[in-house]
Amino acid sequence: MNWLVIASGSDNDKLNKAKDFLLSKTGEDPNVILISENLDLEELQKNFRTVQKTTHCIVIGASSVFSSSDCIFLMGFLMGSQANLLIYDKKDDHLFEKLRDGRTLGFNSFTDFDTLLKFIDEKFNDFEQIELERNSLISLFTMGIPFTADSFAHYLEKELQDVCQMFINAGMPVNAKTSEGVPMLNIATRAEHMDQVEWLIGLGADVNSISGDRGYTAVMDAVWRKNYALTEYYISKGAGLNVVSSDGQPILVLAVGNGDEKIVKLLLDNGADPDLPDSMGMSARKYAGLFKKAAIVEIMEKYPPKEK
Repeated sequence: MNWLVIASGSDNDKLNKAKDFLLSKTGEDPNVILISENLDLEELQKNFRTVQKTTHCIVIGASSVFSSSDCIFLMGFLMGSQANLLIYDKKDDHLFEKLRDGRTLGFNSFTDFDTLLKFIDEKFNDFEQIELERNSLISLFTMGIPFTADSFAHYLEKELQDVCQMFINAGMPVNAKTSEGVPMLNIATRAEHMDQVEWLIGLGADVNSISGDRGYTAVMDAVWRKNYALTEYYISKGAGLNVVSSDGQPILVLAVGNGDEKIVKLLLDNGADPDLPDSMGMSARKYAGLFKKAAIVEIMEKYPPKEK
């Protein structure tokens, strides 16, 4: 954030109070523009360069500011650039009423200076988040990267963490899905990027979200990829183990089809139902016997069918 304070020479106490407050919040001295009746061209150009960089501005004494044509020009630029304006004036006159009416355009107006500072203190984290989103979007656009879920998925597959973080910082939902309906967690799982999976889960990704292409949850994709570590990780995060895919396959049927004995045992140990039927009425237990997977049949014998 780039903070600016605009004040007149008669408001030194409030100016110093604002500077000290912003220094305590940001760790940096804010830029300051002091109002004078006649600014020379060099001073006006200097002030304009300052205003160009401004994202948040405290105006102390709206009546004085708007009595200067030069300051009106600078304020107009701030409004046009959608800087966050926080305007103080002890007079609640007609001009100030107009400023108050402009809140939807980014104005917040106050007749008590301490209330203005309290407002900033309460909203400061929101200001930082909005600024982070804005700067991240600008960075992505500058790099020629579209802000879309498909683009986010592409960079997850490439495991380019810095770019992926920009997407999240810019406001991309962690549970966003591609145009084919694939959640980001499934994208990272299919690419077998454990670090990306842990990162997404840490951000709040839904471990049981279902993909629109196969109807798989992330743990089903992990089983499909024969990735024991990812499967174990998802189980530890509460992944459901009796979900049926869009083509009618339970997770244990996938594991039996892959012939992965370790994953079959892991799933059984954590509550996967070996007798859950697929769309053809066949279960993982039946497939293991049909395809003579002796080792898996032996494992399943330890998990007898439940009484119905």
